Amino acid sequence: MAAKGWSGAEKSKNNMKNKTRRIVPFFATFTLITAADAFAHNPNGKPDPMNASLEALKGAEFEQSFLQQMIQHHHSGIEMAKLASDHTSRAELRQFAEKMISKQQAEIDKMTGWLKSWYNASPKEIANEAADKDMKMHMSMLSGKKDSDFDKAFLEMMPKHHHAAVEMAVQAEKKATHPELRELAATIAKDQQAEIKELKDWAQSWFGPA
Repeated sequence: MAAKGWSGAEKSKNNMKNKTRRIVPFFATFTLITAADAFAHNPNGKPDPMNASLEALKGAEFEQSFLQQMIQHHHSGIEMAKLASDHTSRAELRQFAEKMISKQQAEIDKMTGWLKSWYNASPKEIANEAADKDMKMHMSMLSGKKDSDFDKAFLEMMPKHHHAAVEMAVQAEKKATHPELRELAATIAKDQQAEIKELKDWAQSWFGPA
């Protein structure tokens, strides 16, 4: 009713307010999406050394480096998971760790066989020194925690560790030349994404929002 009596200036001012109301939510949504994308590719606040080292590689060079580094990555994940046996009282985390250790050891065995048969190579003790340095720091911190402190740290650190493997696997799905390796990479990405969700659900349920 009052709109009929508005002057041209008042109408213009009201239209501007309406546009602002529409624009602000848009930018808020855009900011959230951008932040989520940034987190997805950089969960630790810095570039992952393994993924960074693989980005420029192709063909056989990529495959050999991927296999070497994923074997190292799996070994480090297994070492983290082994801590659950005597650092947590939660049966869910112990069972998760046991399944993860079994699955990743089987994948290590498979990748070690491919390194030998395809490239006559054996796994390096350390395939990526920067990643090994980061992992030692994380293991030192995690091994010093018990019970709920361990649970919180494990539920924060393992999804980040898994995430790096998922990103490596995505690269392998695109760039690996052997179909067996592309198939394994797809399995790793799928399995570890599911495990990330499970861990985050537990973190939310047991300790509330981050």
